[in-house]
Amino acid sequence: MKKKIVAIGISLILVVAIGVVLANNKSKIDKAAHPVKENPVIPVKVFEVKEDSFNTSFTLNGTTAPAREVKIASEVQGKLVGLYVDNGDIVKAGQAIGMLDASVYRTQLNSIEASIAKANLDLARYNNLIEKGGATPMQAESAELQIKSLEAEKKQVLEQISHMQIRAPFSGKIENVSVELGSFVSYGTVLSQLIDNSSLKINVYLSEQEAFKLKRGQQVMINSVVLSQSKIGKITMISDKADGSGKFLAEIGFSNDDKEQLKAGIIADVHFAVDETKTGLSIPVNALLASSKDAKVFVINGDKAEERKIKTGIITADKVEVLDGLTAGEQVVVSGQLNLESGTAISINR
Repeated sequence: MKKKIVAIGISLILVVAIGVVLANNKSKIDKAAHPVKENPVIPVKVFEVKEDSFNTSFTLNGTTAPAREVKIASEVQGKLVGLYVDNGDIVKAGQAIGMLDASVYRTQLNSIEASIAKANLDLARYNNLIEKGGATPMQAESAELQIKSLEAEKKQVLEQISHMQIRAPFSGKIENVSVELGSFVSYGTVLSQLIDNSSLKINVYLSEQEAFKLKRGQQVMINSVVLSQSKIGKITMISDKADGSGKFLAEIGFSNDDKEQLKAGIIADVHFAVDETKTGLSIPVNALLASSKDAKVFVINGDKAEERKIKTGIITADKVEVLDGLTAGEQVVVSGQLNLESGTAISINR
């Protein structure tokens, strides 16, 4: 009897122990399946928004390009019987670049001129015969019409012959000659490029604020690492329509015929001098989370960081003018933004 009671007791103890173990395991499984999300505190550095002064003069860079550049192409087809230039040659406006075989057109021209001579003789004969009653005025009129038609044909052939001689449209340097003497060229075949580097242009892109401060004809200063002194240029064009990024194209032109000549394709700085200083709210450039067009910052709100969209104005190398979205005295995050999202708990490193 006692042995039976002991066995039952042991069985009860085992059942209880197994239940405790299973309960503990279930608790661990539940914790693994539904982990408690921890909210780490992110250390950051901040900057207090304040009033500051901004010099509205600014510098942009762009790439130099020839003021005039064309591809010299054939306007007719034919065999190239003359090629008078090579890469690097300097040519004058109207100078012959190449010549196509015009023998077929010259034969046509000789035939037309002979027909015109015959038609003139016929007209003279008809006029004499009309006086004697041997011809009618209609025959003379027909001869006159034939002469006019032949003259029109002659003009057309002469125009074709003129196209057989390919000439430079302006003075400049020959580059990228792409044909060989004796080759057959079709309509539109490019023989070479002609570049006029006596004046250059630089295209730059202005922000909304910059575009409205500048005017066509305004002087600018152009600098490059290859120049010992600045060149003076002028704004030749400011676009009236912004591109997809909200920028306005401006074209800068300048003379390049002095001792220090720039080449096309060189990066140059264009300085726009605007005699104006303004004040406004300022934050460091490294506070921005995105481009100036879609600018955002993290603003401190108690012990949390909140993402906020702002509108920017003048942007220099180290600071940004804030037009809307912040007030003086607010704190923006300038270091540690990569680990933040809106509502993240933060601690400020002093």
